[in-house]
Amino acid sequence: MWENLDFGQAIEYAADPYASIRAWKNETGKKVVGSTLADVPEEVIYAFDILPVTLLGTHKPLRKAPSLLPDNACSLARSNLELALTYENDLFDGFVLPQVCDTTQHMCDIWRINFPDTYVESILLPRQVDRQSARYWVKEETMRLISSLSQWTGKSITPDDLKRSVAIHNENKRLLSELYQIKRRHPETITNKQLFSLLKLSMQVDKKELNESLKKIRDGLKSHSDGRNHVPVVLTGITCDPLEIFDLFDEIELNVVADTLVTGSRNLQGIVDEDKSDLVEALMERHFRRGFFSPIHDDVFKNVEALKALYKEYSAKAVVYVHIEFCESEEYDVPDLKVAMKKEGIPFHMLVTEYQTLSLSHVRTRLHAFFESLRESGR
Repeated sequence: MWENLDFGQAIEYAADPYASIRAWKNETGKKVVGSTLADVPEEVIYAFDILPVTLLGTHKPLRKAPSLLPDNACSLARSNLELALTYENDLFDGFVLPQVCDTTQHMCDIWRINFPDTYVESILLPRQVDRQSARYWVKEETMRLISSLSQWTGKSITPDDLKRSVAIHNENKRLLSELYQIKRRHPETITNKQLFSLLKLSMQVDKKELNESLKKIRDGLKSHSDGRNHVPVVLTGITCDPLEIFDLFDEIELNVVADTLVTGSRNLQGIVDEDKSDLVEALMERHFRRGFFSPIHDDVFKNVEALKALYKEYSAKAVVYVHIEFCESEEYDVPDLKVAMKKEGIPFHMLVTEYQTLSLSHVRTRLHAFFESLRESGR
């Protein structure tokens, strides 16, 4: 299904992967389990021969979610609920839902009430990662998820099952990282939209199949210019959607050389140590190597320091923040981040996105104006 994709097909699938997932499910007879952001150990789900699919919203109209979540709830949370309730309600055999903020905490109960005959499991992983109890907690939650999936499926997984799953996921992240490195140096060889479409798609389809496409894409690349006319930028936030935002970046010749997106580089940081005898322990350790996610539970200045380091390392000219409307964790993040970037003299531009608004005319206007002024200033 996904083993022979070119860039054009990858972009098409990334925009709407669900028809292909349904075809894959019908062809293989395997279960599909959806999860929301972030940090669900998908290697565990995959080890049960189940396809883990990260829910990343829908741009279709909201019909049922508004009666279950208030209008000022996170746009992504409302969109994910609508996706599952209205548009893909026959696709998912189950859900594993992480609790990362107040909205997602309540979402777990809403999901259970509205999917009474469907497997729904929650997972709570600590954000205060410097606490002594955090490592114990992550390992126990991972073991609890394994037990829950085993009870639901009626099967157990072996260490070899988990090892194979980890190897496939690790290969996926290494291949994507390799393509990212090529894109940094040659933005005309791999565009922003092409790379971030692959990153998004990798969170939603069978990675074993997709890895074959990634190898073919890598091996078929032909180098173009070094992109001297492109403006190197660092992208930050949780996710960047719709993907047409990257069309705007490509249009004005921005080169995303680094990011801290949960759906971007933070996901690529999730390589697990395959050599450890206890892979559950290795999955636990992975949780603590990943970058900043939520300022509600973590040191708010951790993101600032990470962005400063990336800005310097890749000689970027600006930081672009993608803000999901009504996302409470980002609402905490933005004020301090703006102040810190101004103090450091780092040009900072914020894009506000909403999953049910596809018009990007306002985004285009502000983006063009910001980078035009940046170019005129000689930065």
